[in-house]
Formats: sequence, C-alpha cells, structure tokens
Amino acid sequence: MNLADQIEAIARRATARVVAASNEFSATQRRLDAACAEHRAATATADERLRGELHRESEVAETAIPRILLPADQAAASPHTPVPDESVSGE
Repeated sequence: MNLADQIEAIARRATARVVAASNEFSATQRRLDAACAEHRAATATADERLRGELHRESEVAETAIPRILLPADQAAASPHTPVPDESVSGE
C-alpha cells in the first residue's frame, strides 16, 4: 500500500468516526429536546400553554409569531433607507 492509499484510508476512518459522532450527537440532542419539551409541558403555566398553542397555530398557518413592531422593525425607520429630498417639489 503506497503512501497516498494509507492517507486515504486514514481520512476515510476519520470521516467515519466524525459521522458517527455527529449522528450520536444529533440523537442525544433530539432526546434532550424531547425531554425538555416534556418537562416544559408538565410544568407550564396557563399563559405559557396558551403562548405555545398560539405559536404552533402560527407555524401551521406559516405566519410569524405575533409581536409588537418597534420603530426599528419598520422599513421606513431603517437608517439605510434614503431620506426623500424635501427641496425637490413633486410638481
């Protein structure tokens, strides 16, 4: 086996180990997320349950979470929006 083949074999083994570790991490993350969601559901107040229900309904409707728009959220308030030149008349 020449040097290039040895390097490729090492790289393949390392890649396989990284993929296995990544899969294990993802499985652990999903398990922890499910446990956290279960705990939150068990200890949620009425307001938190309502908020969660509204959030799920908004996801189903593919809309954003209802929130108050602050002036910075509005496009007209963006510092990158050019200011109309008031010296030019519209006539």
